[in-house]
Amino acid sequence: MPEHRPGRALATDEPGRIPALVSSCRLRLARLLAEMIPGARTLYVTLRGPAGAWPNPHGTAHDAAGRRIPLSRLQARTAARWTLRAFPEADWDQDHTFELRTGLLLRTPAPQAIASGGR
Repeated sequence: MPEHRPGRALATDEPGRIPALVSSCRLRLARLLAEMIPGARTLYVTLRGPAGAWPNPHGTAHDAAGRRIPLSRLQARTAARWTLRAFPEADWDQDHTFELRTGLLLRTPAPQAIASGGR
């Protein structure tokens, strides 16, 4: 009898391959966030929110030209929490950018580091 695995079924057991269920969930999340934040192309996600000394999920949306899209505090926190939960294997000590068109999560430096030339 095959070994039983509790939890949801995966589409493949091949090592190094992303299961179809997981990738479709991440794409669905990307679409939901794009609907929640019209015009957004990327979502910058960090655990170092603007107001707090402890981990505080925070998201910043940007359009195709890289301009920041204003978000309410609730939208910023909700988008960040959803992204954190969709990518539990990511190293959240680092900041990430979630591409809303592709569903990819990329490790990125903080926007302040980019603006100041890496410092």
